[in-house]
Amino acid sequence: MMNPAASPTGWMDALARPIWGINHILSYGQSLASGWEGWPALSTIPIGDSLMLGQSVRPQSESAPRWNPTGEARFEPLIATVQDVGTGRLLSADEVAHLPVSSATLGETVLEAAANDFRRRQAADPMAVLHRLLASSCGVGGRTLEQLSRGANPELFNRLRACVRAARETAAAAGATYGIVALLLLQGENNNWRLNGGTGDRAEYKALMARFVDDFAADVVAGIAVQDTRPAVFTYQTGGAYADDAMAVPQAQLEVALERPDVFLAAPVYPVTDKGGHLDANGYRWLGAQFGKVMHRVLTLGQDWRPLYPLSARLDGPVVAVEFHVPQPPLAWGRPFQGHHRRDFADKGFTVLDAEGVVPLARVELAGPTTVALTLQRRPAAGALLRYGDRSRHGGRGSLHDSDPAAAFDPYVFDASAGHRPSADQPDLNGRPYPLMNWCVAFAVPITAGV
Repeated sequence: MMNPAASPTGWMDALARPIWGINHILSYGQSLASGWEGWPALSTIPIGDSLMLGQSVRPQSESAPRWNPTGEARFEPLIATVQDVGTGRLLSADEVAHLPVSSATLGETVLEAAANDFRRRQAADPMAVLHRLLASSCGVGGRTLEQLSRGANPELFNRLRACVRAARETAAAAGATYGIVALLLLQGENNNWRLNGGTGDRAEYKALMARFVDDFAADVVAGIAVQDTRPAVFTYQTGGAYADDAMAVPQAQLEVALERPDVFLAAPVYPVTDKGGHLDANGYRWLGAQFGKVMHRVLTLGQDWRPLYPLSARLDGPVVAVEFHVPQPPLAWGRPFQGHHRRDFADKGFTVLDAEGVVPLARVELAGPTTVALTLQRRPAAGALLRYGDRSRHGGRGSLHDSDPAAAFDPYVFDASAGHRPSADQPDLNGRPYPLMNWCVAFAVPITAGV
């Protein structure tokens, strides 16, 4: 079973902090890094003095192997925008309101809310020294981690190089110091479904992800930003509509975050609102606020963040006791979104499997602040497996979260006239801040015999 990450002494202190005049937060990955279907834009009012390079956090082209700003290469107040995915043209609010429901137009991304939430939490900390944040998206939709890595053909990794080079030069021209403080990595869907030749093997994906992080640090951070401190990498866990039963890639993402002191898994993607795979505007902003919360805890408070995940699953008689690392005990049950509809599961997202198939569950209950008890209807054979958030039985979702009272600064928004689908109307959420409890990651772990 997985053990808590043991960060080497000094590693947390060695991570980059927002100490420069311009502190760059980048995102990279596939479509969820670019805000596919994230329209209409919600974060349209600048918060504080945060910036973007050009007229959008995204470049002019969503897929070219070079990052050129939308408009001129100059710093602008950070806001969310809506762009045509093919041309990069910025769309007006009226054009957005009349987009067809199925449009893949680019909109809100996780970046705007991540930077804004991080900034607001910094500002509320009397010990924090505030410096300007800069947010830039370099993602490309529908790409494997192999295609996004250094040395691929075409080399989409050049988008990171070009973006950082342009940002550093723009900062220098303004007489400001420059550094990279964080990378948000949102990738995994293509590999999880083994598309475009991407590996779905757990060990191979772990190695690819670790190599990517090291290449980014060496090539972009040290090589272009000329920075001797590594930025933290904040990632998520693939799931929801893009889940599968093997869970190799989601498990690899979790293990990389637990094993590396410079990688932090902020959240699984499944709990928030979506459009059947891509998130909707509220879903991106909701997930972005979760990133911002975790960024603050790591970069401002110096916490060695770990998500809600299992420490052990032990069989004692007819009961499997599952012990969790819980960021904010006690554990609790909730209802994650699937599209715009909340899901509930009698088994709360858990499946026990052995050589005979699914082991029926008689009860699933909270047995303590950090423990879930699964009462089985039959004794499982040796080698039994516990899954949570699988695809075939739960649509890549589950019901378990902690009791973190944190909330976003931004509210859930529904405005039919702006282009929101009618199903996005959520009376219990409309106008209220997004709740930021920590949901359990998906996993597949062996069940061991009790002592």
